[in-house]
Amino acid sequence: MKSGRTMRLGLFAALLPGMAAVLLGSGCVDDAYCFSDCGPSASGSGASGGMGGEGGEGGSIGFGGFSQVGGGPPCEADLLTDVENCGACGNKCLLASAFPRCEQGVCVVDTCVAGSYDVDGDPKNGCEYACPVPVLGPEQCNGIDDDCDGKVDAADPDLAAPANLCTVTAGTPCEGTMVVCNGSSGWSCVYPPEVEVVSGFVRITETRCDGVDGNCDGSVDEWFQDLGAACDDGGLGKCADVGVVVCDPQNPATTICDLSALPDAQPPTPEQCNGVDDDCDGFVDEELDPAAFEMDPIPGSIPPAFVDRYEASRPDATAQVAGILEAVACSKPLVLPWTGGSYAEAEAACAARGPGFRLCSSSELEAACGGPANTLYPYGPTYDAMACLGVDNAAAMGVAIPTGSLAACVSSAGPRDLSGNVTEWTRTQTNVAAAPNRIFQLHGGSWLSPALGLACTMELPARAAEGTLLPNIGFRCCRQ
Repeated sequence: MKSGRTMRLGLFAALLPGMAAVLLGSGCVDDAYCFSDCGPSASGSGASGGMGGEGGEGGSIGFGGFSQVGGGPPCEADLLTDVENCGACGNKCLLASAFPRCEQGVCVVDTCVAGSYDVDGDPKNGCEYACPVPVLGPEQCNGIDDDCDGKVDAADPDLAAPANLCTVTAGTPCEGTMVVCNGSSGWSCVYPPEVEVVSGFVRITETRCDGVDGNCDGSVDEWFQDLGAACDDGGLGKCADVGVVVCDPQNPATTICDLSALPDAQPPTPEQCNGVDDDCDGFVDEELDPAAFEMDPIPGSIPPAFVDRYEASRPDATAQVAGILEAVACSKPLVLPWTGGSYAEAEAACAARGPGFRLCSSSELEAACGGPANTLYPYGPTYDAMACLGVDNAAAMGVAIPTGSLAACVSSAGPRDLSGNVTEWTRTQTNVAAAPNRIFQLHGGSWLSPALGLACTMELPARAAEGTLLPNIGFRCCRQ
């Protein structure tokens, strides 16, 4: 006798062909993985025929790879890959602006339609971004999303500034220049405020005198070429207030004379023989007061005449240098004498002092050297090798020494160095020739002379042609 279970299985086998026909007409889907509820029965209480379970209650029936969904027609599909039944029977993949594919039962974007892009990466949104750029390219600064990634210009990390667009010279104010994208206006260089810019470009020439390298060329204010030059307030001579040229703090386009940089001007004084415009009239060492020269009377001169106390020197002479100014002859102590000049030079330098000044004659110098007592040497009747600078003096070094340096070499009439140091031009001509072939008497000897050449009476006479230029020949001036 067959059991009840055996009878039921036999009945199920007998009914199977008919159930298959029912399932195919009731919406079951061909799904090798669907063994769950295939949808409600015609009455809504389960699968048709009430074959849902061992007890015969209503429900769903799954078998042989078919699933019934909602009582519709049966389907045969792979729910893992079929875009028409992706993940479930009848679940069709429809994504915006995209060609989809079913991947592991999930609808994803396969490709986007032309002009659309999947930017957010969410498959449910499809290709949600419509980009107007017809041809993709690198991101540029133009207000357009050139690479269609949803980021425009500076917002796109792929945007790269062009090389050499801005001046960024190291060590200059341009070193901190910023390159900025301005959308549809393109790139621009944002220079620091101290940089001089015109129409977006750094100026070639600086227009501001401000102590800053405004054109970033490594030099500061080089276009203001008078910077640091000496200047003055327009005054004359030592009355002028002098200074240096600096940038004008009130107007950086110009320079001014900073008079505070050097000592203030001095008040005018009587003109002296010093190479300076002492009286502030625009002329140097002119119309000199005879009192400006230290001169002594010449014994026995009628009418009275005067002779320089010291050998002639240049206005800018010092104890170390003989000077270069030769407009007029001075007579000052403790400066190097004027040597190396011709007779004409000496004659003109004395005359430049003013009316009455001239070269001395040989007799005038002899009288001034011997003094009232008419001694053989300025210091006395006998030779003293150490009194004046001759060849026998141990102090002789082959050059002239500053005027009045040897206290003993002084005449009782007052003049110094009428013996030794430098021999002196006189206006006493010793031949009858005309210029330029004249020969003139020299007086007093020099550091090269022996005892006889140092005598006031010129025991060893010396003469020279008027064009002679020697470092041991000088002069001094007389005045009537």
